[in-house]
Parts: sequence; structure tokens; C-alpha cells
Amino acid sequence: MKFRVTTVEATFTPDGWPVPRSVTWEGARLPIVDTGRRWRAADGVHVLALVADGRVFELHTNGSLWRAAVVSTPPHFA
Repeated sequence: MKFRVTTVEATFTPDGWPVPRSVTWEGARLPIVDTGRRWRAADGVHVLALVADGRVFELHTNGSLWRAAVVSTPPHFA
């Protein structure tokens, strides 16, 4: 899995968790339809996000930069 620097539109909860609304991937803005697991690690905050076409992205921010990687792809992408 390779992370790429990207743009993520997000709001933040009062306790500091990001709530991503969209991710830009390969030049396309992809709305996020659901989020799953989220965790804090030494390198920042990670969130799993589902987009409308069925792909799942791991989104990561260190507070100043967003990175994304595809972690699951539905069969029609094969």
C-alpha cells in the first residue's frame, strides 16, 4: 500500500477527530459515503473511508498534510 499526498475536505469534531467529506484521487473529487475505523498513531490520525464506487481508502493526516491509499477495491475494478 502506497500513500499519496492528496486533498481531503473534512470537518472536525469538538474532540479533534476529522470527519472527511471527500477525497481527491487521480484528479477526481470522490464524495465519502461512510467512514469506519479511526485511530491515532505516532505519525498522526488515520481514518478508513468508503467512496460511492465501493473503494475503501485509508486517509492519514499529520495535521498539516493529507495522504491517502486504496486499501480495498470492489471486484468490478479488477
